Amino acid sequence: MNNKVVLFHPPYDGPPLGPPLSLLSLASPLLEAGFQVSIVDAAIDPEYKSSLTHEISDALFLGISLLTGRMIRSAVDVSRFVRKIHPRRPIIYGGWHPTLLPAQTLGEDSVDAVVRGQGELTLREAAERLRSGSSFESVNGVSFKPHGEVIHNAERRVENVERLPTPAFAMADFDAYEKRTGFRVLPYASSVGCPYACHYCTDQVFYNRRFNAYSAGRVVREVTDLVARYRVDEVALLDSNFPVNVKRAV
Repeated sequence: MNNKVVLFHPPYDGPPLGPPLSLLSLASPLLEAGFQVSIVDAAIDPEYKSSLTHEISDALFLGISLLTGRMIRSAVDVSRFVRKIHPRRPIIYGGWHPTLLPAQTLGEDSVDAVVRGQGELTLREAAERLRSGSSFESVNGVSFKPHGEVIHNAERRVENVERLPTPAFAMADFDAYEKRTGFRVLPYASSVGCPYACHYCTDQVFYNRRFNAYSAGRVVREVTDLVARYRVDEVALLDSNFPVNVKRAV
């Protein structure tokens, strides 16, 4: 039984903020489900194609998380590279851009499926389907093209983040990021979503204008522990709107 999943963060302009929180968040439920997870982050691995060649050889699939912008070009380049060396290896995209434009994303020949929206539980279920030799049919939150025609499965209900496992920070090589940037930064999201309706913001699409947060006690416990454990210099709060609940924020 193949249990290995490879997650890739494409290169982008500028230095990394720290380990990719998106991939660490996806990795945690996969690890709980018994999968072996390998993360390749182009921000700290200039030989990322060589690393992917090694890692993907015995993997169940490749997962790529990306934003709108130049990162798309990098992601497609890597997808085509992997497709050329392993034609039958499924490639799954997720993140902001694939969620906003799943049909357009699946128009790329090297992309087999898109995980839309909050991806932790969707990707785990998709991985379990692949492990058992099943299809993505009826996996809520997945768009795919089994015979060339795009199918959008039903939306997945947004999960209360308090019920999701802590991102797999133990997988992050903080030394490598410090060497690259000079700082030890912990990217941390204590909440997702926002109740407001700013026209420029994609949170409305992802989280339906709902503020979805960890309890204040959990944040204090986790951040205090992570700062001490990984000798962190700075915590980057990646919340969309941290002070929505002022009492909690204080």
